[in-house]
Amino acid sequence: MDSDSSSGTHPYTVHSRFARTGLTCTPHVAEHLQRLATPYLTLEPGDAGPDVWHVLADTRPPDDATAEPVSAQGEVTVEYAVDHAHRRIFHLAPGGEAWVTQSLLRATRAIHRSAACRRGALFLHAGLVELNGSGIALVGGSRAGKTSLIMAGVLEGAGLMVCNDDVSLTADPAGGGVLGIGWPRSISVRLDTLDLLFGRDRAETVRASLSHPANETLPSLVDSGVEPNGTALLYPWEYADVLNTKIGHSTRVDAVVHLSLADTPSESRIAAVPPAARGELLEKHALGLPNKHLNIFGHEPDPTSLRRTRTALAALPTFRFRYEFADVRQQVNRLVEYLSEQASQA
Repeated sequence: MDSDSSSGTHPYTVHSRFARTGLTCTPHVAEHLQRLATPYLTLEPGDAGPDVWHVLADTRPPDDATAEPVSAQGEVTVEYAVDHAHRRIFHLAPGGEAWVTQSLLRATRAIHRSAACRRGALFLHAGLVELNGSGIALVGGSRAGKTSLIMAGVLEGAGLMVCNDDVSLTADPAGGGVLGIGWPRSISVRLDTLDLLFGRDRAETVRASLSHPANETLPSLVDSGVEPNGTALLYPWEYADVLNTKIGHSTRVDAVVHLSLADTPSESRIAAVPPAARGELLEKHALGLPNKHLNIFGHEPDPTSLRRTRTALAALPTFRFRYEFADVRQQVNRLVEYLSEQASQA
């Protein structure tokens, strides 16, 4: 793919553990995208070559390209056109550097996650964090408290975030066990989580500093009653800056913790999940598709690899943890101590 001097776009190659893809955009957008993709994807100048998917901005699609709009709650619709014959996906709208960067990253991430799925990765509605050096998959649906617990763990000095949601897990053929790999995606944080962790004044300062373009429209979810607590999106580098931390690319998974929020302190508890119940519990939170949008690249998994991953996950120590949101920083310490005790008794 040649550079287009009239539009100022250039070719780049994006690498992950699972795939190689092409990217065409301006150097400035590429710089922003590199910042958002780190440490999960690497981007370098140069043509990715034939027979791989390419994502393009500021390039006119062929007339027979297929429209592929993406709509997310509280955000503007992002419009793509897909040329399946030549494996090209074009960003069309909205304009502006922030949205172009976000759109290119979303499409690129979707291609790489689809490739991971084909290679047997299991995608789980879970966050992934290292707590005192142990890799913990925090499993739970929306509003289960995953992001709040991870952020509190980082602030308490015990945690390092690898992924806040939709993590991919694979049986590690080299060292045994399970490897969890994170992905570059915006981090959705409840506004009352920011208030709880930082105090109202600091939280206001954090919200005012955020640059994700969807933060301009997300307040509509509060007005409509869909998200009564309000939410904000942080780019990974903003998350790292706010919490004065680093973000991990991947980690060995040592335990699985199924999270939920307690309504009262008396409901807060930790309990082990017996081996016979682990597989079914995991299946409730397994993602049927690798992406929330743009599942257009082929993602049928290798059944043998996927079965190996499921078996390895079900063999890990597994617990249920119901915690009180208002006491989240103390609850992190409680979980760390409990897991340490369990590991010492194993």
